[in-house]
Amino acid sequence: MKKKFGMIALVLMLLLSMAACSSDSSSGSESSDDKGKKQKLVVVDWGGAITDLRKKVMFEPFEKKYNVEIVLDTPTDYGKLKAMVESGNVTWDVVKIESFFAMQAEEKGLLEPLDFNVIDKEGTIPAMVTGSTMGVELFTNTMAYREDNKNKPKTWKEFWDTKNFPGARSLFKAPAATLEMALLADGVPVKELYPIDVDRAFKSLDKLKPQIKTWWNAGAQPPQMLADGNVAYSVAWNGRIALAKKDGSPLAQDYTEGLMQGESWVIPKGAKNAELANKFIAFVATAEIQAEWSRQTDYLPANLKALDLLNDDDKKRLGIPNGEISTDYLVNEQWWVENYEEVNDRFQKWLLE
Repeated sequence: MKKKFGMIALVLMLLLSMAACSSDSSSGSESSDDKGKKQKLVVVDWGGAITDLRKKVMFEPFEKKYNVEIVLDTPTDYGKLKAMVESGNVTWDVVKIESFFAMQAEEKGLLEPLDFNVIDKEGTIPAMVTGSTMGVELFTNTMAYREDNKNKPKTWKEFWDTKNFPGARSLFKAPAATLEMALLADGVPVKELYPIDVDRAFKSLDKLKPQIKTWWNAGAQPPQMLADGNVAYSVAWNGRIALAKKDGSPLAQDYTEGLMQGESWVIPKGAKNAELANKFIAFVATAEIQAEWSRQTDYLPANLKALDLLNDDDKKRLGIPNGEISTDYLVNEQWWVENYEEVNDRFQKWLLE
């Protein structure tokens, strides 16, 4: 009888020990799974130097705070996002995407609604927040060139003037912002850009087309082409030129008529880690993170509270010496949501003419 009770006591001790071990292994970070392993979050970004910097400013601090592992995939691909959702095989959790494409994806039902109990949208430019999209930064389409170029255009009319500003050009291979540049070059006042006169914009593009040596489709291309002397002038994303300059590239850019566009984070419909993705978006949308991002990249924050954390030198470098972001040259994202497919179809055919 004593042996029987002894055996029962031993079994109970073993069970209690196993339960204690199980409890210890799952009591770490709130984002660890039930086996104590780090939860993984698949984040999609554009790639290149800008993504390397985003690792430092955003990804690594988030991993540390939540004890998770970010799995990076590049580049952002709108077609792939759509195909994933429609097939039901979604491997992405959170995606960096141009704001008007984000809004377009939302209208098509391709995105998860965001949890604004987790994400604080106060302070963010209202036009850059919807039920499924969170704007986090503004980039500027600037006129870029080498510092040793004696002829430096400050307006799109001058950029289109190949007689007084000779040399090959390069433009982004997409109609958004490109058509606005063409209209400004043709004399349309900035406050009268919308609704876009598409026919007039293409007539203006016709005039510059012979001088366009390259239609680029990746942000790293303009700095490289300009540095190598392959083109004299290029439209460029301001942050890419800023990073190239920090690395010693002899480049310059002008913000005078730079057209601003937004970048947003979204969660694909059916994402496996939507809860953690909301925490990620909440983290990168804070004023502190956005201010540091602006210091490092020259991209403007969408969270206006971040402006209070920037010094005068930062603001001057960002093209806002008065500390305010003007909306005069902000691309009308909603117009492009409604018209992109039709205009882009015409644009792609025009490229082949």
